Amino acid sequence: MKILERLARWPRFLAKKRADPGSLYDMRGEGAMQSGGEVPVVNMGYWPGIETHEPEAIERAVYALFDRVAEGARIEAGMHVLDAGCGFGTNGLHLLQKHGAGKVTGLNVSAVQLETAARRTNAAGLDDRVEWVLGDVTKMPVADASVDRVVSVEAAFHFDTRDLFFAEAIRVLRPGGVLSMVDLVAPPPRHALDRASLASICRSQAMPMANVYDRAEYVQRVRAAGFEIEEDESIVDRVFPHFRRWQLTRHPSLLLAYDWVFAIASVPYLIYPWDYIRLVARKPFLS
Repeated sequence: MKILERLARWPRFLAKKRADPGSLYDMRGEGAMQSGGEVPVVNMGYWPGIETHEPEAIERAVYALFDRVAEGARIEAGMHVLDAGCGFGTNGLHLLQKHGAGKVTGLNVSAVQLETAARRTNAAGLDDRVEWVLGDVTKMPVADASVDRVVSVEAAFHFDTRDLFFAEAIRVLRPGGVLSMVDLVAPPPRHALDRASLASICRSQAMPMANVYDRAEYVQRVRAAGFEIEEDESIVDRVFPHFRRWQLTRHPSLLLAYDWVFAIASVPYLIYPWDYIRLVARKPFLS
């Protein structure tokens, strides 16, 4: 893409009345986060035991994050798993190939990412076990009580709103089904710098202001949707510092290829006092 075309994307995006994640990720395409590897990356990863300077470090960290979510879901052979905000389909394919899922339905609002997911699924010979759906996770085109597990990897902060997603997740899960997820948590701003950063984040990262609350309130909202909380923890120290370090230490050729307009817009994202939640919740069995 020519440099002027790349630069012109951002004014068009920021001029939109509503900064929606579908437009954001369609605009960024497969270069959503330069990694140097073959796997398109849109998550920050889970870094224990991984050095940021190692070859393919971000891919290893991203798969480690997928594994933490899958372990929380306790997927059994043949289960139907719904991946909410499925990105490029990398996690969905991983659930099939490593964790024994029988079928995956991936929901996403980015047509570009779903096109990539379809190509990768076809190359893996898994078309008969995957359904990629262009759709809003707050209005899932999925029948009641029809899936065994719902997973979501670092996507729900985009959902407008998370509360609607939690209500849909419990609707589509079978009784006893599990929601397993990791997500960015934006606590309320503490001072003027935080407020300015948050305003920029909500615009450039397509995050609704309605999703700004701390981890304790996050858990309360999941419980209010009808879930029984089984696990919740902050893993911010195993995600953010390492991701920031990886961004600074990766190969210079990747930095040259990076979308610098997006990089500048992301500065508030990297300095905001985020939390990062890992949560497992269960839909109660019918009494």
